[in-house]
Amino acid sequence: MKKKRTNISDIAKAVQVTPSTVSRALNGGGKVSEKKKQEIISLAKKLGYRPNPIAKSLLENRTNTIGLIIPEFTHHFYSRMLAGIESITSNSGYQLLICTSNEDQSQEIKSIYTLLDARVDGVIATISKVNDTFGHLQEVMDNDTPLVLVDRFSEEIEAPYVISDDFQGAFSAVDHLCQIGCRKIVHIKGPDNLSTTFNRLMGYKEALRKHEIEWEEDLVLEGSNPDLEEQIKSCLETNLVDGAFAYSDYLAFEIYKVASQLKIHIPDQLAVIGYADEPISTYITPTLSTVNQQPFEMGAKAAQILLNQIENPEIPREFVSLPTELIIRKSIR
Repeated sequence: MKKKRTNISDIAKAVQVTPSTVSRALNGGGKVSEKKKQEIISLAKKLGYRPNPIAKSLLENRTNTIGLIIPEFTHHFYSRMLAGIESITSNSGYQLLICTSNEDQSQEIKSIYTLLDARVDGVIATISKVNDTFGHLQEVMDNDTPLVLVDRFSEEIEAPYVISDDFQGAFSAVDHLCQIGCRKIVHIKGPDNLSTTFNRLMGYKEALRKHEIEWEEDLVLEGSNPDLEEQIKSCLETNLVDGAFAYSDYLAFEIYKVASQLKIHIPDQLAVIGYADEPISTYITPTLSTVNQQPFEMGAKAAQILLNQIENPEIPREFVSLPTELIIRKSIR
């Protein structure tokens, strides 16, 4: 048989006071003698009393929970970002309710309404790859629930965001390739419609422009193409490619596989740089040069902005772009 949960009325009856007196004693309120307060607190501990979080949230109009929507857990990037968020929220007395979209906007929309129904105090979200509608995100803000976007953003929604400087990150990667003598640099780009894809492509183009290298459309490949391996193979065979910059470390690994099939040696014949500094970048041979986006710092900053918005809804929205770091490993000669 399920044990009955001790409530304030039980304690009040035992010490022969009103429930409101017990409530004041347990919450540090006035008009209760120190002796009676200690008696109430002692009995509450003995009976294993725990406040009802639902009742408390209704009373305070706050649940001390933060909703988080991320595409997935498997990428090291998102686990580090989550750790950064938790480093702020847990120290501030907030619990996280975590949902994953699996890069599916319909799942993202369901998650938003689940979090709103749970009356979270705020939402942090990384929007999914396919983001052709933003009404659900606007509804969060229309509901007077603070929203902060992290890693990806859209100009369609005027919410605070924290991203990495993807333009500069891509520029520094391709600029380095150019500086070591690469002149035919292939770029495997990310999913369409994402701000990260656009900014990294622009950084790639700007670095080529700086070094007076003409941009060639044939050297930009779609990372989501099911025939990507064949595209990479054709590109490496026909264009005398000597450098490669990938939207992610995982796409850079696809270049490694094809280069191995074609007996193209990395880095002597082909220099490669990825993006995100995933663990795979240190596991493969040769170790992969990459761009660190500071995901922990990104998550921590997003959480701090959200908590600031919760405490003071009138403060100006913040739009933060964190610097990236180019990490040179053995995939560069």
